[in-house]
Amino acid sequence: MQLILPVTLSSLLLAGVAGAQEPLFSGPQVGETLAPFEAQQAFGAAEKVDVLAGTGEAPLLVVFVHQVTRPSIGLTRLLMEYAASKADEGLETRLVFLTDDVTEATAFLSRARHALPKGATPLISTDGVEGPGAYGLNRKMTLTVLVASDGVVTANFPLIQPSVQADGPKIGHAIVQALGGGEAPTLADMGYKEPQMAMGRGRQQAEQDALYRQLMAPVIQKTATPEEVAKAAAAVEDLAAKDPGFRQRVYNASRLISQGPRLDQYGTKEAQQYLKKWAKELAPSDAESDDARQDNKAEQENDAAPDSEAEGAGPHQDQDG
Repeated sequence: MQLILPVTLSSLLLAGVAGAQEPLFSGPQVGETLAPFEAQQAFGAAEKVDVLAGTGEAPLLVVFVHQVTRPSIGLTRLLMEYAASKADEGLETRLVFLTDDVTEATAFLSRARHALPKGATPLISTDGVEGPGAYGLNRKMTLTVLVASDGVVTANFPLIQPSVQADGPKIGHAIVQALGGGEAPTLADMGYKEPQMAMGRGRQQAEQDALYRQLMAPVIQKTATPEEVAKAAAAVEDLAAKDPGFRQRVYNASRLISQGPRLDQYGTKEAQQYLKKWAKELAPSDAESDDARQDNKAEQENDAAPDSEAEGAGPHQDQDG
């Protein structure tokens, strides 16, 4: 288990784009059987327990926490508390923290107990930071979320940058499906309440981040056809013509990528041509550049990442945790 301090939005800009490059894999895939494994109780007697004991054929939510961040704890708390509301429908839940130091993890969880999901019984893997060997968990993830039924995985969510807004409803829908089907829950249905301080800037930033990823990811998808790239690029250009903030963001990313040494890692040749094009054609005017420089300076001076503010649900971690 790693403790990660917030990062600036500028560092997430390219990470969100790069994350669309290749499919992410962590843990058993859909259709695979969950293997039994043991973990240690975080509180009380330091005893190992069979994590899947008592789950049988019941619908099951398993959350593996690779890295403790405000967003990861925020999403974990949302999922666990939503799952608790579904317990009377037969849903079982398991929360497992991965770590290479069980003693340190136990101490941290004791300190952060007030910030953990209510009603959840956290467990600590004793198989190291990569967790149980049979599960094939990816240590580069922040969270790996599994939904299963009858002991078989029905949904798998490997998350590098977990987000309450982007990931919560998708995982909630997978839970509903495992329980027999139904409409995807909204964040409000899942019990999420927007933190007062984050309702303005944080919510707006989360919406902008989601829209940016939604439009840019198809452009740089490595398996996209030229026609699909052209269609996705047209959608980007259409919004860039209407939204100065989105235009600035696409320009910044395109310029950094096209001028860097890793351009060939972003999508197809057609996608790379669009990135080069946007690095030139979407360049802001002098007045807009001045405004952008001021915005970038303000971003860099802000220690708290906007995405963390948007989640607003994680604990304030000790520096030494």
